[in-house]
Amino acid sequence: MNKKKVGLFFGTFDPIHNGHIKIAEYITEKKLTDEVWLVVTPENPIKLMSKISNFKHRFNMARIATEKHENIMPSDLEVNLKKPNYTIDTLEYISNKLKEIEFSLIIGEDNYKIFDTWKDYEKILSNYKIFIYPRKGTLKESPYIINKNAMYIGGPRIDLSSTNIRNILSKKSEPKDLISLEVMQYIHANKLYQ
Repeated sequence: MNKKKVGLFFGTFDPIHNGHIKIAEYITEKKLTDEVWLVVTPENPIKLMSKISNFKHRFNMARIATEKHENIMPSDLEVNLKKPNYTIDTLEYISNKLKEIEFSLIIGEDNYKIFDTWKDYEKILSNYKIFIYPRKGTLKESPYIINKNAMYIGGPRIDLSSTNIRNILSKKSEPKDLISLEVMQYIHANKLYQ
C-alpha cells in the first residue's frame, strides 16, 4: 500500500502571505506530495532573539489563509514539543507517531544554503526528501536533483517576506495582493503589527 505523502513547510508565518500559499499549491499541483502542512513554529532556534507574534494569532492566520484549500492545512504539531523546536526532532516525532505517512521537508533555497548549520542535518538528508523552492536572486529556473533526497523544484519565485509585510503594516499601509483579504481583516481586528 502506498503511503500518503505529506510535505512539512515550517515557518513562523508572522503573518502568512500569498507566497507561502503559492509554494504549497505548486507542490500539491505537481504531485510532489498529497498534502502540505504549514507547521506554525512556536519559536525558531535561528530567530530566538526576534520578537514574534503570539502563536494563537499566527496559527489562526494560517488557518484562515488555508480554509479554501483542500490539500493545504495549518499544523500545531510543535506546540507541545520540547523547546527550542529543531526540525530533526519534529520530523522524528511525527514520523514515529504517524507511521502510515511519508513526510518530506519544504524549505527555501536561502535555508538550504545554510542547511549544514541545522541540528543533525545529515540525518534529515538521509531520511527525508527535501523540496527546495527558489528565492530572490536565484539563477536556476527548472527543477533538478541535488542528491537522492534533495530536489530543487523550481516553481514560483517568492520575493516577499513576512518581515516586509510587517514593515508595510507598521507604516499603516496595506500590503495589497501580498496577503489574503481575510487574513488582513484578522490582523486589523486583533490590532497586530501596529
